[in-house]
Amino acid sequence: MKHRSLFFLIPLIAFLACNRNRMTITGVVEEGARTKISLERLDVSRTTVIDTVMTGRDGSFTFTARIDEPQLMLLRNDRGEILNLLPFPGDRISVTTAYSAFGTGYRVGGSPDSEKIRSLVEHLHHTRTTIDSLVIVADSVSGPDDPRLALARTAFRQALVDQKRFTIRFIVENMKSLSSIYALYQKFDDENFILAEESDLQYYKIVADSLEAVYPNTSLVTSLRRDIERREALYEGQMHMDKLLGMAEETGLPGLSIPDRDGNEIALSDLKGKVVLVVFWASGNEESVRTLINLQPIYGRYQDRGFEIYAVSLDNEKVLWMNAIDFNEFDWINVSELSYPDSKADMLYNVNRLPAGFLVSREGDIVARDLYGKTLETWLDNLL
Repeated sequence: MKHRSLFFLIPLIAFLACNRNRMTITGVVEEGARTKISLERLDVSRTTVIDTVMTGRDGSFTFTARIDEPQLMLLRNDRGEILNLLPFPGDRISVTTAYSAFGTGYRVGGSPDSEKIRSLVEHLHHTRTTIDSLVIVADSVSGPDDPRLALARTAFRQALVDQKRFTIRFIVENMKSLSSIYALYQKFDDENFILAEESDLQYYKIVADSLEAVYPNTSLVTSLRRDIERREALYEGQMHMDKLLGMAEETGLPGLSIPDRDGNEIALSDLKGKVVLVVFWASGNEESVRTLINLQPIYGRYQDRGFEIYAVSLDNEKVLWMNAIDFNEFDWINVSELSYPDSKADMLYNVNRLPAGFLVSREGDIVARDLYGKTLETWLDNLL
């Protein structure tokens, strides 16, 4: 009899454990009947759709998902507007918002960390509204000597400072809350982080150190630590870029003279008068190969206007290098020392990741790094 009781107890325990990890979000979008709402998981740098539903006639909706750890999530409406949440396993969250103010004006219950995020969103929305109004004032001023312009600029700068102070204060006061991760990544707009200075990396590290003690091995904290390492590498690369720019100003562009596939030395200095993208890649590095493939249409459009690509392969097998060039039809200047990891070019340009690109002006000056796609085209339109 005891064995039979145990037999029935095992699935009951499994059922209860599953229920403990089940997270439910119920909500109402006022004046949002029959609209699409998606639930997405938010990592540090990307989102993944979990489920999509249509709201009812009264704007109501429900999402249920099993989560094994706290996660940043967002609700996205059919206009692409988002509402941020931070559910824990077992949370039953309620959300009320208006369709016209989705994600900026809302109420949330059943999730203390989601409420903290709501306060961050609300404050940033107020700052953005202030900034937008100041821009309108500045645009309406007729001349540069109008005192209203100086007042608008001063108020604009102060609004940015106040927002950054609010964000830092929130982080300091919520070190052991995962909502502090959300605070780290808030932006004034699509391009500009609130904590964007190199010195601000200290806050990322402080948050990571604190949360690793409270939430060890959770995905959010692990992703934060990886991003800190990536940012440190970027700052290190930028420091070296500054050194290269200084060297270029004093002694000219750091020289490269590397053999092509036929053994002919091609010097970078021979290309002076052209705008050159010096790009480091490797035949076995898929990301760098994809980047070069995406450069092909840009090269085709700008080559006749004086644009050249000087592709330095960090390979040590000539056959693999040549096969990659031929298969992908890379028709620009291809060179390689075939000595990786003992490449002198790699050391000179301090290449710590692939691909790595350096844009060189007609005058032989390094003007930018790691420009691809539309951003590269914008630079080429101005340099050519």
